[in-house]
Amino acid sequence: MRLTANARNSFRGMGVVQPAANTVSGASIPSPIGGWDASSPLASMPPQNAVELVNWFPQPGYVELRRGFLIHCDTGEAAPVETVMGYQGIAVANNALFAATNGKIIDITASTPSVVDTGFLSDRWQYQLFSGTGGMFLMLVNGEDTPVYWDGSALQTTAITGSGFAPEDFIHVASYRQRLWFTVKNTTKAVYLGVDAISGTGTVFDVGNVFKRGGYLQAIGTWSTSANDGPEEFICFVSSYGDVAIYNISNPGTADGINYVGTAQLGAPIGRRCLTRFGSDLALITIDGVVLLSRTVSYDKSVISGTALTNMIRQAMTEAAQRQSDLFGWQYIAYPRSNMAILNVPVAENLLQDQFVMNTLTGAWCRFTGQNGNCWEIFENRAYFGGNDGVVFLADESAGDQDQVLSADMRGAFNYYQSRGMQKRWTMLRPLITINYAFPVEPFIGINVDFGELGTLDPVPFGSGAVIPLWDDPSTAIWDESIWPGDVDEANWVSVQGIGYCASIRMTVDIPWTPELVAPRTLRVNSFDVLNVPGGFI
Repeated sequence: MRLTANARNSFRGMGVVQPAANTVSGASIPSPIGGWDASSPLASMPPQNAVELVNWFPQPGYVELRRGFLIHCDTGEAAPVETVMGYQGIAVANNALFAATNGKIIDITASTPSVVDTGFLSDRWQYQLFSGTGGMFLMLVNGEDTPVYWDGSALQTTAITGSGFAPEDFIHVASYRQRLWFTVKNTTKAVYLGVDAISGTGTVFDVGNVFKRGGYLQAIGTWSTSANDGPEEFICFVSSYGDVAIYNISNPGTADGINYVGTAQLGAPIGRRCLTRFGSDLALITIDGVVLLSRTVSYDKSVISGTALTNMIRQAMTEAAQRQSDLFGWQYIAYPRSNMAILNVPVAENLLQDQFVMNTLTGAWCRFTGQNGNCWEIFENRAYFGGNDGVVFLADESAGDQDQVLSADMRGAFNYYQSRGMQKRWTMLRPLITINYAFPVEPFIGINVDFGELGTLDPVPFGSGAVIPLWDDPSTAIWDESIWPGDVDEANWVSVQGIGYCASIRMTVDIPWTPELVAPRTLRVNSFDVLNVPGGFI
């Protein structure tokens, strides 16, 4: 198509600049290091964000395939593992990891399970590591059974006496200023023990009169912040409707030892495991998202969702909370080893779970799938999750998911390439990849145009064409001659087709499980180069 001089002048008179036909324009855009964006409108999403980021983890300078999981221990029980809990004592040799399933508590420190005790009515334990008189203890409560504790060598039943409560109703436990505090289920009562005590007389501390919106006591947590005289630690009582009553208690047995600070109003908490320490702060899973107490105490509830850690994925979080808040499995944990904060989101109870994962350095989010865990625990700096079939897995450890396919999907923001009102034809696309996988990997790449999702995906070629040596494979690896591969940078063009005003880059990869995947590998996407023809001319 060619325009006459008069026609071109007419376009200029209307303020429209018509580019010359077949003029190729190039652009380089970052990989979606801004993370999963379930908040921005599609038409104005920042180019460094992603419409979807599934099993890709956003790092400060690149996006990488998440590491896979390995089977840590098969308990032999044909039932969901609903609690994984770690005991880390003074002596590392005494450290132990436990799983609760099918009415049993099982030692899974090693790959061979060992049953510790049986006959429990619930496997949904809440627990607290506590240093008391006589050593380090792991206190366990579940709202059905008499509380028990691990003393470093055996599981013991604790004897707690007192009026106004039954110890088997204790459903949540926290440690505050050398005392254990318990939540009595379906009441507004907390119960505390003596200093350094793990048994003995318990005393009721009723907080119902400060819950302005009613409800029962859901959980207890602690929050540290700076006060006038330096660091200060507070105890926080969370109601089922989201009131957080904050106290500074030096001695709960005396009137002058109790200082009521105030009550913050948040969204309703989700699940009994709705609290976790996040540094010195207290993170709460609520229907408004995951919020930090320090960010909310001075805000009205109507604006709290905008201060939530999950603000970038606000729409996805809201939808999950609306549909799935009654399901067991919600949990939020910090995983410092990989700069992750993991929000476990049940999709189908005891069957299917996703994780919404945040990079704690950048605040960027992504979504992990395929890791179907009812519960999570950080033990000796490693991440473990309890599966739905009696198996406990070690996460973030291998190049693939044991006995499964690890599937990843990246869909970048729709980009107008600085010409929002102009049609374009995309012709070539080049991902800049860093890879050291010692097994066949074939990512696929393509584009979606004008907010569509059906663009064709084509394999990404590797330019070296070299055979990567496989361990113990004589056809590719020769002992003492072949070199184990290091990081290799690949940047090869792929032909793409699409005509429209804006385009989103999509990249997928499937990693089938093989025994060679036990060691971690690298698959990083650093950036993309794009070629298009402005005007959409053929």
